[in-house]
Amino acid sequence: MAIEFHENFFVKNCLNCSNEITDLKEDHTHCTECGFPIRNECTGTTKFTSGYGNNEVAHDTEDKEYALEPDTPFCPKCGTDSLFNRKGLIKVDHPKVEVSDPQPKLTDDDIPF
Repeated sequence: MAIEFHENFFVKNCLNCSNEITDLKEDHTHCTECGFPIRNECTGTTKFTSGYGNNEVAHDTEDKEYALEPDTPFCPKCGTDSLFNRKGLIKVDHPKVEVSDPQPKLTDDDIPF
């Protein structure tokens, strides 16, 4: 089932509590009933990464925000989780795979001599 949204990517109903979204001001980005986001955005932009000690921004520095269609789990521009994905508001068929280091870290106790 497709998620219905307005022309500016704000959902028509909150994905958490189903509250109807009628206030379409650009700076009103969260549901007034439950506080969940009502527009899906890339979390790799300066809006989400600045001020948290993370200097790695996946987008160009002029990208303060990047709106995505509501059912998009990963940003097509950089591959970062979408806001709706991070909050668990949409189903993700193929979750992001975390690659681990195949070499175990040795300690002094592991060395036999």
